Amino acid sequence: MVLLFGLHAASGDKDFRRDLRGAIRFLLAFLVLRIGAWALPHEAHTSIEKLVNVGWMLTFAFGVIRTCVSLALKVIRLRSTVATPKILRDVIDFVLYGLAALPILQSQLSLDVGGLLATSAVLSVVIGLALQETLGNLFAGLSLQLERPYQVGDFIRIGEYTGRVMQIGWRATRIITMRRESITLPNSKVAKEVVQNFSFAYEPVAIDIYLRISHDTPPNQVKETVLDVMKEVPTLLQSPPPQCRTWAFEDSAVRYQLRYWVADFAHADGTMEELYTRLWYRLRRENIEIPFPQRVVHTRSEPTVKPEFPSETVGELLRAVDLFSVLSPSEVDQLRRELVARRFGKGERVIEEGEAGHTFYLVASGEVSVRTGKGHEVTRLKRGSYFGEMSLLTGEPRAATVVAVEDAVLLELDRPAFARMFVSHPGLARQLSALLAQRRTQLRAVAEAGGTGTDTTPEAGRILGRLRQIFGLSAQD
Repeated sequence: MVLLFGLHAASGDKDFRRDLRGAIRFLLAFLVLRIGAWALPHEAHTSIEKLVNVGWMLTFAFGVIRTCVSLALKVIRLRSTVATPKILRDVIDFVLYGLAALPILQSQLSLDVGGLLATSAVLSVVIGLALQETLGNLFAGLSLQLERPYQVGDFIRIGEYTGRVMQIGWRATRIITMRRESITLPNSKVAKEVVQNFSFAYEPVAIDIYLRISHDTPPNQVKETVLDVMKEVPTLLQSPPPQCRTWAFEDSAVRYQLRYWVADFAHADGTMEELYTRLWYRLRRENIEIPFPQRVVHTRSEPTVKPEFPSETVGELLRAVDLFSVLSPSEVDQLRRELVARRFGKGERVIEEGEAGHTFYLVASGEVSVRTGKGHEVTRLKRGSYFGEMSLLTGEPRAATVVAVEDAVLLELDRPAFARMFVSHPGLARQLSALLAQRRTQLRAVAEAGGTGTDTTPEAGRILGRLRQIFGLSAQD
């Protein structure tokens, strides 16, 4: 008893401590019964004395068995990281209890074990027929424990049910689904089903989804776009690397297989939803069509891509931009026709700090966040604001990262459009250089404690020189 109490106090293994408590209870009962047997008076009835003797013999045997089994299971746990199922411990205990009880009962109570077994055989047939299904679940549970297709904590799929294993009992296995539903599956049913274990060896799990794209889009362009989007989903692992394969040519589309890995299958649905959402926005921006199922060739009268905003609205946004204040109404209208509407979804990056920039963006709807360094937010831009002009005009790398904080439509203008404006409007380069120099000087003054009296002439000259170099302008321009 002293030894068991010491082991119980020193061990931090919860299973070992629970097994030792069972052994301690048996030995405490043995001590009580043994003291009671010594204390019985000599004139006590023989049957009472036999019962007490049988009691202390059984409790002593059960205590020793429980102690030995506890120590054996502890050694097994030290040699293996897999937990020993409770159902297996119970079966071992009950079998050994029965083997120890039979000789004690036979010697002390003079039981006829042969006759008892013959009588119990008939009784066993009756009980077996009545408990056929229950016994089937019991033995199925034992076979599952021996084969170990799954263990507590694994994410599995059995038939139509998918969830995390919470308990493996005598009769059934209990799992918790993604919807937090508790599903109890009889072990006999589990033993007959195909079991998919998504937590085997706790390796990353691959997920396959399929995407159908128009025959008009080159496969290499689709793969490049899809793989680029898959890099942006945070729960999608980059090692092993995600894959995009051309899978089949179908009647109305080319089918692509997308394979990616997640660390935990519990994140599979959320990762798939995020990936599909980002793909919709990206494919729409790239004018990559996801076609409707069709078997006949037909002509559509409406344009493939409808304009995002009326021309009057776009014209008003352009006229409000100070960079274009020197343009005539006809030039603004020409610029409007060259704008391309780009839709970005929440969380998508529009431009990346340090990259080369060849586009200018005007916010038509939504809101974007301007961030520098390690994601520190500098400001937010709403409808009518613009960005990207400095990199486009001077060739300098992007000075910040811009991320859409909600669904946003941006009007994009490329470098050739500015080149045409410089040709048709002499002197525009000099005016834009002055505006850009003023904006940059103001930003530097704010960053350096709010000063505003810096001379912008040298900065304007430097910017004008870059403009002439990039757009091939003459000194007169």
